[in-house]
Amino acid sequence: MKFYGWLLLGICLVIFGCAKPEIDEVMLATQFQDAQQAISNASELEAESLVPEEFGRAVKLLNFARNSQEEGDIPQSAEFAYQAELVAQIAIEKARQHHAKQKVVSIREQTYQRVIDGYEHELKIGLIRQAIIEEQLARALRSSDAGQQQTEELSTKIDDLKTKLRQTELRTPIASLESLVSITADIYPAIKETADYERVQAAIALVVNLIEQKAFPDAESAITDAQTLVNNLYQLAVQNREAEAKAKTNAQISIAKTEVIIQRAQYFNASQHAPKQLQEASSHLQRAKQELDVNRYEQSQQSAQQAQQAADRAVAIAEVAEFTERAQEELDRQATEARQAVDALKQKLSAQAQTQVPQLEEQLYKLANSAYATAKAALASKEYQTAIEASAEGNDYLKRAITNTQLATSVKLDLLKASKRIPKATVKEQKNSVLIRISGNVFAYGSTRLEREFFETFDELGRILRMTKFRSYQVRIEAHTSSMGNANVNRNISMGRADSVKKFLVDNGRVSSERLTAAGLGETQPIANDGANKEELNRRIDIIIRTN
Repeated sequence: MKFYGWLLLGICLVIFGCAKPEIDEVMLATQFQDAQQAISNASELEAESLVPEEFGRAVKLLNFARNSQEEGDIPQSAEFAYQAELVAQIAIEKARQHHAKQKVVSIREQTYQRVIDGYEHELKIGLIRQAIIEEQLARALRSSDAGQQQTEELSTKIDDLKTKLRQTELRTPIASLESLVSITADIYPAIKETADYERVQAAIALVVNLIEQKAFPDAESAITDAQTLVNNLYQLAVQNREAEAKAKTNAQISIAKTEVIIQRAQYFNASQHAPKQLQEASSHLQRAKQELDVNRYEQSQQSAQQAQQAADRAVAIAEVAEFTERAQEELDRQATEARQAVDALKQKLSAQAQTQVPQLEEQLYKLANSAYATAKAALASKEYQTAIEASAEGNDYLKRAITNTQLATSVKLDLLKASKRIPKATVKEQKNSVLIRISGNVFAYGSTRLEREFFETFDELGRILRMTKFRSYQVRIEAHTSSMGNANVNRNISMGRADSVKKFLVDNGRVSSERLTAAGLGETQPIANDGANKEELNRRIDIIIRTN
């Protein structure tokens, strides 16, 4: 049976490129239940003490089955459980055979003892009678008036009684022999048809005839010969009976094994996949049972073996066909699941294409698209499990991107709202940041010292940057000047001003310096190129808080 699993594995790999399918848990549970029931039945028949080898092997096989189940090797577990059931069935039949033998021996011994007891009672009665007559003869001899005739009559009676007692004595072993012959015939009725049985009957008849003729020495010799013949006949009957019992047990075991295999075949839907083989097995099994009923044990075993061979073929065909069918169903299920997973990921990606997700979580969105491409390619090449796993990975990336975007958007809105409370500042939302622009005379002309009237502005900015939900954001401080004066001087002044703002936020605002970057850009990035107040507009401090 072990080759079935390997054969199935080969077919699956060749046809579908799939892993070995697992045996149905219902089948495994049923096989465990059948094996345990067989072992329990064997235990009730005292198989543990009568046939310890078979009983112990069945228990070990069931333990192997449980260990294999715990290790996840379900096919091997089912095979061990199946073997445990078969071995337990063998233990059951052998235990029954032993009980039958004990019953026959017990009956024989009881019958034998009753016959012996009967003849011993008869002999005791004869001895009592002899004693009575001898006492009468003694009284007659002592009596002075006793006649010669009475004395002779009593003497004759004593002689006759001694003869009868001797005959009774010799008949006792003959009765035992006849009883043993009767028991022998009960043990093995077919013994009556043998020449040995006829010789025993003739020997017993000769002894009886010699006893009747009062040829006691010849009778004693004949009894010895008869005892030898009867004992030999009994031994022959026991041997034949044991051979017959063994043949019967073997036939019963073969039938039991075949029935288990047919049940296995039926589980694998052999009636659908291997109807001819299943029908052949059932027919042979029916014939085996019929022959067993009429005591044709060898023929019964042969029919059971033929049934087993047919049942094995049915299992081999049905198991492969059933697992192939189940493998195809599993493959179809995986294909459907993979297709649905890939389509679902595609729809989710499309739904987020026009949202802020691709901009705010560009990397995660790209990873999700890459996973979708992998899943789509795997689906096309029928690598369904890979497609499912890649789709799940893409969903995970997209889910994280959406969550991060929602979180960032929510926090960004909070940042915009909080920033609008900063005095002397304008707030503008940008793609990945919030711009806080502070214009006006933040610094005196040509100076890098922050004007006092803007302390409140930067104090509020520092308070916002210290808030827990904004602490992870990086901040860029850009200082811009007007185009008046020398460009290099303007750049140096703007750098000094940016450093001053950074120092204020660190010292007064208690903002970590690692979050702050200062940049002096001079007049290089004007926001107004004409107009009466363009110089004032261009002279500004831009605080850029990155929200990605």
